[in-house]
Amino acid sequence: MQTNVMNVLLAVICATSMFRLCHGASSSGECYFNSKASCEHKGRVFDIGEAWVNDDCFQCVCFEPFGVGCCEHGKQPVDYPPWCEAVRKPDSCTVAVVMKANHKLPCLFGGKNRLWKSENDLLF
Repeated sequence: MQTNVMNVLLAVICATSMFRLCHGASSSGECYFNSKASCEHKGRVFDIGEAWVNDDCFQCVCFEPFGVGCCEHGKQPVDYPPWCEAVRKPDSCTVAVVMKANHKLPCLFGGKNRLWKSENDLLF
């Protein structure tokens, strides 16, 4: 009985840590919990409390034997003009705000050449 209480307490501590971590890393805060998921990603098995970033750019935390909790990884732009859109760079979790008409051009809006990205950052 005491072991079950300790497991539940450990799971609550891990869940609290995960949601704090996810809230700090994500502006939209989208999270999910899968009670049937295993703590394995790309052939690597993770221990309780360990984290990884999955293929959908969600940071996941192992809550073995209770499942896996995941939250969006990284900040997502939210306030940009309608002629622009946020796109994820291929093979990465980095998001850039670019012109809808040409994804190779950074989003320009207002003022004098105000960019969403630094002029030194490569878009793609």
